This record gives sequence, structure tokens and C-alpha cells, in this order.
Amino acid sequence: MTGFFFDLVHALSGRTKFFLATASLAAAAVSCDKIGVGDPDGNIPSVQSEVTGFYVLNEGTMGMNNASLDFVNLRTGEYVNDWFSLQNPEMSLELGDVGNDILIAGDYLIIVLNGSGLLEIADALTARHIAEVPVPDCRYVIENDGYLYVTSYAEGGSLYKVSTEDFSVISRIGVGHDPEQLHFHDGHIYVLNSGGLQYDPATGATAYEQTVSVVDAGTFEVVRTDDTGYRNLYKIICAGDVEYMTSRGDYGADPGAVFSYDRGTGKTALISSVPVSNWCSHSGIVYTQSTTYDAAWNPVMSFGKISDGEYSEEDFLDMSGVGISSCYGLDINPSTGDFVLTDAGDYTTPGDVYYFNADGTLLWSHVAGVCPSRIAWIYGAE
Repeated sequence: MTGFFFDLVHALSGRTKFFLATASLAAAAVSCDKIGVGDPDGNIPSVQSEVTGFYVLNEGTMGMNNASLDFVNLRTGEYVNDWFSLQNPEMSLELGDVGNDILIAGDYLIIVLNGSGLLEIADALTARHIAEVPVPDCRYVIENDGYLYVTSYAEGGSLYKVSTEDFSVISRIGVGHDPEQLHFHDGHIYVLNSGGLQYDPATGATAYEQTVSVVDAGTFEVVRTDDTGYRNLYKIICAGDVEYMTSRGDYGADPGAVFSYDRGTGKTALISSVPVSNWCSHSGIVYTQSTTYDAAWNPVMSFGKISDGEYSEEDFLDMSGVGISSCYGLDINPSTGDFVLTDAGDYTTPGDVYYFNADGTLLWSHVAGVCPSRIAWIYGAE
């Protein structure tokens, strides 16, 4: 459940950048403050692999215009905070408000800024600004064949199509209410609908969605709407050609679930009744992190794996001595199998990034920005 309430609240934060005073010089002064594990000089250990580094998207706090982007150079062992601002000193508004998603597509870095209501388009290797694309209440983005597809809460629930040739909005169609993550496969886009902001006036309860909108990418039309039977859909991931989805339930009696989804028939099968907060996949295995709460509302964190449609609780990371307050992101180095875990802390002050070897041992940690969440892996950084 960690972060789910924040996702829904952030979606209401507005559609323009917040004109707040910035402190670029102060950010630059602390941007290279490295905090390594077991290194007296404070530098993070280097990792030599096909993946040369990664970006950390720090979500920021709603309305504070403090979303930021950190850069990690794995080859040189350098972690740079607030990298986007350093690379774009002429942009007085810096990155924007509420960084919700990040994607590297070819030469481009795409950052979804939900509160600002836009896509930031930058150079994939340098993070230098290229363009901005207005997309109101934007949530998540994917890319295929020269187009970006972006989910949006606007107009009840929308899917936007954006050209990467000139970064113009080509079209918009309606999908289910309050769509979240999406996935492209074999000419179709699968959009998860949450309905998280819809209310039943008769009962006052939230009228959650439980549907997947299937969109033909060629005609850009909804060709099918599948009822999954699970409420408040959120995340989607593919591993071993199996599509897995998560639901967030109602944050009460219905805790949410993980289930598989048949793209051809729309049928689903329950994988786990343990709600998943964060996950990633590598070599056909899905690695999961879940945060649940005991009777006194103390967070309880657990880890698991999904392999061949079977879930098992398994501590694949050694968390001894690692004090995580609010796990907010989990990703995996596609080249080495190393893990990255992020901690949002109190959601208002800088969080932390933890880098684990593939065997689960902690290699280093570093202070990040506010609410570090999503990772984008880089190939080719010097």
C-alpha cells in the first residue's frame, strides 16, 4: 500500500507548473555529496557492465515543484543529485511538479510530470532539455514505433498518442476511468483502469474500475474492454510472455491482488492475495516487494518471486542493517541482475537509494531527492 494514497492525491495537483522560487546554486553546491557504504571517500563502488548508469526520478511533494532527477554513473562510481537542474541551468522552473514516470526511448529521455501536466523530453545521455508536451493529468508512458502512449486522468480517463518526430499530440481517446500503467504487445495497448477518483453518489463509496481497455495501436480505437474481476487496477508487467497485473483493492477489506491476464481472451487467474507495492522482472522471474500493515498500523515489508505463474515469499535481498522507512521503488539492472531499492522516508525530505548485488548483498547507498521512485537504465554513458 505504500505510495498508493500519494499517487491518487498527486493526480489532483493541477495541470501547470508551479511558479515557486528555486535555488539552483544551492542545489549545485550539494549535488555531488556522495554517501557510499564502506568507502571512506564517500564514492560509490563502480560496476562494469553493458548498462553504464541509471537515472533516479524523485517524485517530489505535491505542489512544491520539487521533482528532480539524479544521475548515477556506474562505471566511474559517481552519484550526482539534481542532475537535470545542473544540465539545464537556464530553466528557472527546473524539472516540475510530481514526477510520476520515466522512460528512455532511443535518443530521448521522457519524464511524466503529473502535477505540471506535461511530458519533459530530454536527451537520453545528457538530460539536456529538448521539448515539453502538454498532457493534462498524465500518469504513465510507453513507446512503440515512433509514438508515445500516455495515460491520463483527464476527461474521465484518456490515452494520448504523441509523435516522437515533432513531439506533438496526434490524438486522444477515452478509456476507462483514471487509467494507470499500460503495456504494448503485438499491435495492441493494454490500459489498466483504476477508477480511483470515481464515487458512487448513492453510497458515497469509491466506484473502483476493474477493467482493461484494449486499444488497437493502428486504428487507435478501443476494440475490447475486459472485466478482470479485480478492483482498482494499477501495475502491469510481462515476464516469460506472461502478463501480470496488480490491483489495489479498496485499501480496507479488499487488500488487492496479483493475477495473470490472458491477452487473447481477457481471462484472469489469481497468483497471490498479497498486495504488491513494487516489482521488476529479469530472465522470466518477477521480483516483488510488498508493504502491509499490522493491527497497530506498523508497516511490515516482505519480498517474493513469481515464476511460471507461481508466487513464493522469498527474501532475495539481505536487509539486515538496512533501515527502510517507506519502500517506494524496486528495479533490476538488466545487464547484471543487481537490484535498486528506494526509500521515500517521510515523503517530504530527501529519501535514499540502495544498490544491491545480484546475490542480494548491499553494495552502496546514497541520499536521493524527495520521494525517489522510478529508475531508467542507461547504455552508453561515458
